[in-house]
Amino acid sequence: MSRLLLQALAILACMPCASLVAQDLGPLLPPGQSPQRSPVLERYSLEGGTPGAPGPANLSAVLGRVGQAEPALRLRGAREIELYRTLAPSVALIVTDKSEGSASLIASKPGTPATSGTLLTNAHVVGDASEVAVIFKPAQDGAKINPADAVIGRVRKVDPVRDLALVEVANLPANVTVIALGTMKDVAVGADVHAIGHPAGQTWSYTKGLISQIRPDFEWQPAGTRHQAEVIQTQTPINPGNSGGPLIDESGRLIGVNSFKGTGELLNFAVSVREVEKFLAAAEGGAFEPKVAAATSKPCEGKVMYEGRNQKNDAFIRNVDLDCSGRANATLYVPDDKSKPIVFRIDTNHDGKVDAEIYDVDRDGKWDYSLWDTDFDGKPDLIGYHPDGKLKPSRYEKYQPKP
Repeated sequence: MSRLLLQALAILACMPCASLVAQDLGPLLPPGQSPQRSPVLERYSLEGGTPGAPGPANLSAVLGRVGQAEPALRLRGAREIELYRTLAPSVALIVTDKSEGSASLIASKPGTPATSGTLLTNAHVVGDASEVAVIFKPAQDGAKINPADAVIGRVRKVDPVRDLALVEVANLPANVTVIALGTMKDVAVGADVHAIGHPAGQTWSYTKGLISQIRPDFEWQPAGTRHQAEVIQTQTPINPGNSGGPLIDESGRLIGVNSFKGTGELLNFAVSVREVEKFLAAAEGGAFEPKVAAATSKPCEGKVMYEGRNQKNDAFIRNVDLDCSGRANATLYVPDDKSKPIVFRIDTNHDGKVDAEIYDVDRDGKWDYSLWDTDFDGKPDLIGYHPDGKLKPSRYEKYQPKP
């Protein structure tokens, strides 16, 4: 997928839905003709908020609270000691302006001058930030972490329903290794599992427990945000700060992303590796929009290519080039029939199909809900809600059409 939603609107941070009426993206300006302006469309602007501030703004405060010398290693068995020593360096501390959490290194790519890497974490850990501070475990045991240890991580892909996110870092320490992904075939109730993370500011803490159950299509809704995914229920103790960190099997493979706690004791949950695999496959295929453009890229402001009547002469339309490609790939559609909603349709990958439809049902200049097709199969996957009336949804839910 192109960078158009973020670069052009600077607000559509994730996903894209429905089928496109071809004529709405078709009309372009005839040679030598100037765009027409329509007052009815003026209140539907393309402006939006900028991405969140970089995580380092909150870095000093967080490190002042958590940046104590690492405790001496005290674990109960040789297997646990080896697993921790091998994988702890690959579990990063993530800091944003609003929160902190954990992340697992799941991919690396050698390059010049340094090796880059991809971190897997929770969407709620990165929040609205486009950049975060990333800190890896000091190579020397007992060393105190400080702001100089932080590197910038850029939030690239976010799945708000599964509560997963990918963060890229340009410089990996020499002592980190990729945590391999396991499979759900090897996940069984009663099996031992391990967690490494930063609960309540206690950096690089290790815990161990048992798998209690596997919960397919599980729903949870912290702080008003609704999530849905297959989760692994475990007795492995986790707390705020563990979010985004790995749930690890006996072979040292990642089988889940520790995400939330239940209301009772020993009710802890991790998004399963099966959901991680789906997220990574969709992200690779361009289903999830990057949250931030390259640091050197200048955002595309978008350009009106045509404004006037549609071919059926039953609506005003505004065709817009959102990614500065030289051709329209979005349409604002205002029907003459006032009983019909105003719709903003976006084709993010220039395939002639709509990937997002945003609706103003009561035609008051404020957006109400949206539908998103994240895997480009022509069917909505997510529904977005816009209680503040802005173009960017405040929350997403899994779309389930009525039978």
